[in-house]
Parts: sequence; structure tokens; C-alpha cells
Amino acid sequence: MEAATSILNPTMEEKIMKQHAKTAIIHSFKKLLVSQPLDKITVKEICLHCNVNRQTFYYYFTDIIDIFKVIVFEELTAEIAQNRTFETWEGGFLATMNYLKKNSKMILHVYHSSYWPEANTCFTNFSNKLLNDVVTECVENMGVKLADNDQLFIVNFYRHVFNGLIIDWVSEGMKREPQIILRKLLIMIVGNIARSVAGFAKEQ
Repeated sequence: MEAATSILNPTMEEKIMKQHAKTAIIHSFKKLLVSQPLDKITVKEICLHCNVNRQTFYYYFTDIIDIFKVIVFEELTAEIAQNRTFETWEGGFLATMNYLKKNSKMILHVYHSSYWPEANTCFTNFSNKLLNDVVTECVENMGVKLADNDQLFIVNFYRHVFNGLIIDWVSEGMKREPQIILRKLLIMIVGNIARSVAGFAKEQ
């Protein structure tokens, strides 16, 4: 009976150990990714590096790129948590670029790998969420109604702008400071999101 209870209700120690294993896997992956291209990293190497078995690895992650997606989602979400509103979207853009630059070795090893299309999709989804929050708040603040397809059009347009700038910057080795790129971007688009919303709303 005691054994059955233990299996059904894991002790706090077991939960901590499991969480420690996940953290160890992520830490090992990041350390390996700093020093070598993503294509060269294997599940076996990660497991040996952090002393966990393959079963434990696959309990938390489906494959190598899944670890990267988890890291980006958790860390980047934390970085821009306070900067995804209409008034502070530029802070979110800057926080994203600062995060990439801070982790430039990892990002470049992903960019120059066969996994980049999947990683880029991850960044695209993240940008869509950020910009959708921004446009939604803009619509609410202006007190207008916007068709779903029009809002999606606006989100996609600015996502192409933002992601295009970021991808070009990454491909060039992230040498320019993020603040410089943001300053140039603001010259181009300050007020344009609100004007876009107003324009589409007027057509309703």
C-alpha cells in the first residue's frame, strides 16, 4: 500500500529531483550550443554532459530543437513581459534584440544550422503574439471596431517589418547595437500602427 501511495503521490523530493533534471538538461544544452553548431549537438551528448538518461530527456523534450523553443519562450517572455502594450511595444522590440545579442553565440549557431527554419517559426509565433496584443490594445484605446482579417493584416505587416530587421541583423552577425536599429525604426513607423487601425476601422 505504501509503495502504491508513493507512486501515485510523488514526494516533494522526487518533484524537486525531476525539476532539477530539466534544469540540468537546459543548462547543458545552452553550454554546448555556445561552443558548437546546433547540428553537431546530439541527445546522447546532452545526457552525458548533465548525467541524465535518455528516458529523462524525452520525458521533458521531444527533440533537440524543442529545448531551444522552450528556452526562447521562457526567457524571452520574461524579458518582454512588461513591454508588450501599445505604449511600450518598442521596449518589447528592444528587449528581444538585447536578448538575442546577449545570447549571440547560441543564436548564430542556430541560425547557421539546418534547424533555423523551425527556430524562425518559433520567433514568428512569438512576434505574432506580441504584436497582436499591441494592436488589440490600440483598437480598445481608440474605441473602434476592427474586422479580424484586418487586424491580422496589420499584425502580419508589422511582424514582417520587425522580423525582417531582426533576421537581417542576425545574418550580419548582430554587430550593430539594438538601440541604433530601434531609433531608425521609430523614425519610420511612429504613429503608423494607430493610423493603420484608424484607416481600416473607417472602411468598416
